[in-house]
Amino acid sequence: MKSLFFLFASLPLIVPVFGAEPPDIEIATNAFVAIFDGKSLEGWDGKPGSWEVRDGEIWCTGKTKEKNWLIWRGGEPGDFVLRMQFRWDAGNSGVQVRSDDLGDWMVFGYQVEVARQNVMGLWHHSLLPKDHARRKERHLMALAGETVTLAKDGSKTVKKIQEPGPVRANYREHAWNDLEIIVRGVTLVQKINGVVFSTVVDRDEKMSRKKGFIALQDHGKGCKVAFRKIQLNVLDDDGQ
Repeated sequence: MKSLFFLFASLPLIVPVFGAEPPDIEIATNAFVAIFDGKSLEGWDGKPGSWEVRDGEIWCTGKTKEKNWLIWRGGEPGDFVLRMQFRWDAGNSGVQVRSDDLGDWMVFGYQVEVARQNVMGLWHHSLLPKDHARRKERHLMALAGETVTLAKDGSKTVKKIQEPGPVRANYREHAWNDLEIIVRGVTLVQKINGVVFSTVVDRDEKMSRKKGFIALQDHGKGCKVAFRKIQLNVLDDDGQ
């Protein structure tokens, strides 16, 4: 990247977590860095022909049949707050965090779903094999209105905080939405338009990740999705 843009906020960020473990997370550091310059894909790595920049926005071209990811190459952050705006028009997409790069623009790990309204709020584990021992617990990790805890042995406890419909109603198809992903320690939270959609507390000793790549998904087959104003705040490494 040729330049970085810093935005500073004067007040600490308090993250409400749906009746979760641990309780509210207070984030005292509020320096955000723009990881998309609004002009090019500098700093990002994607399959040729699958992604382009238009009018200050990253768009999936919809030309690729196979799923693929646009990977940010600026590091593998552990604890952070990721903010962006996104617009979904067709197909299926998502935002990856703390994920593994498998090569050939394929990514394995935590994904916030970006799709039609009735599936929003999903925490998904991308590219988990169908015969994987943890697939039942991790393929669909958490749904809208849930806080899910994955124990050290991989077992799953679901706490329903709210009915999914009222939560998902805060998301708008075919319009720009604000997304905030808060990742600290074992806790991952997704917020859309200021509302917590779902939370995962991942203590799984075999599958949880402490750091990894950030990436945007093109699921292929005519996917139409866009992202803009992507900003990252890497936090002190003292998450619980």
